[in-house]
Amino acid sequence: MPQVEFSCARYEPMARLMSDADLLFLKAQPGFRPEIAKKFTKERRRIFRLYLQELARDFHRLHAHAREIVAGLPAENSQLVGMLLRQKLRFWYEMTALEMRLSLNMPGSLNARALIDVLTTMHAEISRVGVPSAA
Repeated sequence: MPQVEFSCARYEPMARLMSDADLLFLKAQPGFRPEIAKKFTKERRRIFRLYLQELARDFHRLHAHAREIVAGLPAENSQLVGMLLRQKLRFWYEMTALEMRLSLNMPGSLNARALIDVLTTMHAEISRVGVPSAA
């Protein structure tokens, strides 16, 4: 079973994308109008949601790979099943909370770090366990 590739670096722009710094800079520019800020905010939320979709796809891919690995492991590794369940619940909790904040237009509270951490942890655990050897 080949290793699933994942890099959290792919999602680093998400933190900067929702930063207030860009909007503050934009507001300080000559000729600024409120409709510019509205369009800018709408567009970066759209881009943020695209990142969230990719993040969810990566989660599904990693989780499916982890389930395949766990299914082939000896019974003494059964604690990994619980880890997978906890990771799935945590991911969907964080995703739902983030989507709600995004939908409610709550500025300054859009941080995907918790979601990225779930994927990074799962990827590290998959790598640690490794691919089961053929008997």
